[in-house]
Amino acid sequence: MPVLETMLGQSQLQRRCIVSGETLPTDRLIRFVVGPKQQLVPDIRGKLGGRGIWVGAVRSTIDAAINQNLFNRAARTDVNIPENLSKNIECQLLERVQGHLSLARKAGQAIAGYEKVLENVSKGGFALVLTASDASFNAQKKLSSLATGLVQVDCLSGSEMGVVFGRERTAHAAVAIGGLASQIKIDGRRLAEFRGKPSLNEVRHDAEV
Repeated sequence: MPVLETMLGQSQLQRRCIVSGETLPTDRLIRFVVGPKQQLVPDIRGKLGGRGIWVGAVRSTIDAAINQNLFNRAARTDVNIPENLSKNIECQLLERVQGHLSLARKAGQAIAGYEKVLENVSKGGFALVLTASDASFNAQKKLSSLATGLVQVDCLSGSEMGVVFGRERTAHAAVAIGGLASQIKIDGRRLAEFRGKPSLNEVRHDAEV
């Protein structure tokens, strides 16, 4: 079974960050492996074989590992670090969130638009609400009272959400209870933390989905 799929199903699985020395759940870390020609490869999907090197899923932590040569130390050899590694990781994390949100939309498990979200979330059956990270303060607060008890995710900009729903921008969306919502929750948290921007209500990241 792929490493990431295993770690998503076993929240108790933990590994040590080579930068902070902290032991953290694997869904709060980025896994790296050393590939051909000693190339350092971020294993975002957890499908690559080989010994894993784990680093906290925060841009500044990844940059610290590079600047302090900690990847070489952990790998016990000199590794080739790609240019724009942190940007590449951010893009892959973004693609995962958008990909799972797109699958949820196609499966009829995701809806977008304030009125539609307002109407349907109140009926129950939804696990999380997404609000654009660059939405106005009022827009961000509109669904807060309604979303009590739901996971709230704001790791995507309006244009990043809009891509999924075939619009220029989307400020509000919601995802029904199920496996895709669980994936979006985990990947959304990793993306938000990587960008250094916690969710509107981080406690709700631990809500049941």
